[in-house]
Amino acid sequence: MLLEPKKIRIGIDIMGSDNAPDALLDAVQALQLPDRVELTAVGTPDYESSSLHYVCAQEVIHMDDSPLTAVRKKKNSSLCIGLRLLKEKTIDAFISAGNTGALVSASKVILGNLPKILRPALLALMPTKKKPVAVLDVGANIEAKAAHLLQFAAMGAAYQKARGIQNPIIGLLNIGSEKIKGTSELRRAYEELQKGPFHFAGNIEGTSVFNGDVDVLIADGFTGNIFLKTAEGIASLILDRLYTHIPPLELQKLAPHLNDLHRSLHYAEYPGALLSGVRGIVIKCHGYSTPRAFANAIPGAAKLVQENFISSFGI
Repeated sequence: MLLEPKKIRIGIDIMGSDNAPDALLDAVQALQLPDRVELTAVGTPDYESSSLHYVCAQEVIHMDDSPLTAVRKKKNSSLCIGLRLLKEKTIDAFISAGNTGALVSASKVILGNLPKILRPALLALMPTKKKPVAVLDVGANIEAKAAHLLQFAAMGAAYQKARGIQNPIIGLLNIGSEKIKGTSELRRAYEELQKGPFHFAGNIEGTSVFNGDVDVLIADGFTGNIFLKTAEGIASLILDRLYTHIPPLELQKLAPHLNDLHRSLHYAEYPGALLSGVRGIVIKCHGYSTPRAFANAIPGAAKLVQENFISSFGI
């Protein structure tokens, strides 16, 4: 007798982003998901959906809330409730487009860090000429010491190994390729990364990242966040210019190529950032993510659950 595939339960926080909760719900419900993927929405009672399993929250953590204060005082917020559902294993992954600082802080408090992880980091996949590069940290930690950067490298390597890359190549985002470049922490991280156990390619300048020569790019969260958002802004500008200035008849002829370019460049095609280093699969989408981009994080989260990603850290 064949056993039915195990259900993959994804929780979504529909509150606290720049989008209306009902717009997020509409985008999520429009997805064509496998039957084995079950969704649980968490939000205030006024957005309760009859077509999804829905958990009511009495509070919302807003973008302008102080993260630590909000986590401490708004324990019945959609964000905190979703993370508790993840800890209790009622869901297998949790997605939020809410306050980044609050999500990171609440994840550390409610879920806890993985063994030996000093600081969790946000990991985002970005397109290159060859294959997507995992960039971390893209916003969880404004500053990072060399020890943290080494752990980011380990988490990024584990992520890419889970995606099938046997020996991920690590690069350190810096202002020059020479080992003497950058801050004292970057220079210290360079020396430690050279000692192994990583396949370390050295410093990588921003202009070289998209050549696709590294599988993991590490940076502090301040630098990584600016790099990510600048790249997304440039990609959006390129697409806008193409669609605005190419005549309609030419657009029709070029449609297959433009569609491929759109899939490669537009951030809505990529799932949100993974908060790596905590005891659970937590996905952070941009607060300004379109409903479509938010919904696209669901298949990515389901894939991480299916691949048993957390086990790649040895727990």
